[in-house]
Amino acid sequence: MTRKPYRPAAAALAVLIAAPLFTACNSADQAIDCGKRAVSLAGDVQDFTDAASNVGQIADDERRRHTVDALKKIVDDAKKIRHDGGDKLDAAADKLSKAVSDAIDKVNDNKQPDFGAITSAAADVTKACAGA
Repeated sequence: MTRKPYRPAAAALAVLIAAPLFTACNSADQAIDCGKRAVSLAGDVQDFTDAASNVGQIADDERRRHTVDALKKIVDDAKKIRHDGGDKLDAAADKLSKAVSDAIDKVNDNKQPDFGAITSAAADVTKACAGA
C-alpha cells in the first residue's frame, strides 16, 4: 500500500483547527459552532487529499469527479462559516473559496491541485474563527 503524503498534513491541520476553537472563541455558542465547522472542514480537506492524490497522473473521470465533489464540500463549509460574520472570517473564507476554485480548475485540466493553498486557507479560517 502506498503512503499518502498528505495524510499527516491533514491530521496536523485537524489538530490545528480543533484545538484553539474551544478555548478562544468569544462565546460558548460560537465555540460550539466553530468546532463543528472546523471538524467538518478538516474532514472535507482529508477527503480532498485522499481523492486528489496523483489525480494529474491518472486519467480517471470518476476520481476527478470525486475530487471535485470533495472540493465542493469545502466550499459549502466556507459558506456556512460566513454566517458567523466578521471581516477576518469573511476574508479567510474568501481565500479558501479562491483556493478551492483554483484546485477545481486544475483537476478539470487533469493537473495536480495545490494542496498547500487549501490547507493554508483552511488554517486561516481556523485562526479567524478563533479570533487570532
